[in-house]
Amino acid sequence: MTQRRFVVLDRDGTINIERHYLSDPDRVELIPGVVQGMHQMSQMDLGLVVITNQSGIGRGYFDPMRLELIHQRLRELLKAEDVHLDGIYVCPHRPEEDCSCRKPRPGLLELAAKELDFDPKACFVIGDKACDIELGKRVGATTLLVRTGYGDQSSASCTLLPPDYVVDDLLAGANLIQQLLASGGTKEKMQPSVDRLRNRVRNHLFESGEVKRQMVESCVDSIIAAADLISETFRSGGKLLLCGNGGSAADCQHMAAEFVSRLTKNFDRPGLPAIALTTDTSFLTAFANDCGFEGIFERQIQALGRGGDVLIGISTSGNSANVVRAVKVAQAGEMHTIVLKGKEGDREGRADVTISVPSTDTQYIQEAHLAIEHILCALVERDLFGQEKEVNIHDY
Repeated sequence: MTQRRFVVLDRDGTINIERHYLSDPDRVELIPGVVQGMHQMSQMDLGLVVITNQSGIGRGYFDPMRLELIHQRLRELLKAEDVHLDGIYVCPHRPEEDCSCRKPRPGLLELAAKELDFDPKACFVIGDKACDIELGKRVGATTLLVRTGYGDQSSASCTLLPPDYVVDDLLAGANLIQQLLASGGTKEKMQPSVDRLRNRVRNHLFESGEVKRQMVESCVDSIIAAADLISETFRSGGKLLLCGNGGSAADCQHMAAEFVSRLTKNFDRPGLPAIALTTDTSFLTAFANDCGFEGIFERQIQALGRGGDVLIGISTSGNSANVVRAVKVAQAGEMHTIVLKGKEGDREGRADVTISVPSTDTQYIQEAHLAIEHILCALVERDLFGQEKEVNIHDY
């Protein structure tokens, strides 16, 4: 059964006339063309959901009961024209409360998608502000900026993250959506090739950046703990071993090179003992051929690792069998262990420090892992050797 598609609508300036901190139900007035537009969307069997920021509650300008009366009036006006809303979702918080539900954060849209069973990437997000467009971009939806409300002003502030389409009002938006659905339902089929490429680039950079933003909330403490563990290992005369597959193998070599050489150009320090277990092609091919691929890192740890050393295992899935076995044998040998992984996967769960990137997309996880690796190198350098010093590169 095909999942029903939804239109996610802003409220003030998109459906009803913008009134600063609207608090009186009697002042709810629909924008011309809204009823026709929403009725047309309903005829296309599109669900209709409203997501609105209402910080007036958090600021004490009106209470939730007053807001409910406003929404009751809005529903009445729409119902009189045979338009039904599937849901209204509200963020009552002030911006400084840093909640997860205030647009452009996707908390309310994700909640609506879960409760109403629709795919956020397949929905259309329509609003008159930059935060509405950013909300849609964060979930991969098709975005439409209406010129009603603050739309004309917002178009200037959307240059870094432009909407997929700009329309005069909700009725024009409904007409456009109808064209999109008739053309196969994807915005790419109606965009020139250059625009498609620009959107893909922008979306990738934005989504990758959003993963890193979420890491500020979820990964900082574990990154610091990992850096402390590596620093203490080096202080105690131990070494760093690294293992991973594919792109993660390249990360291992990159990180080992930074420690043995240096991360910061003008930083006068000795080399630090770091070995990537991904570089000896004679051993890797011999052991994998004779004994199996799952043991390629385990065997090297048995041969090269010593108690007090530290192992970094990198796995975007968190379930790479040879990395999991490496972590286990390292711990059995009284080595410290650090794991870099994505949001999912728990087979390596016994690591001393686990840094979980909040994403399930391999490319964004790998981009985040590279950032973590650079941060770890920088923290360890400064912890062990203090501040940067000018040095002549020809000395090395």
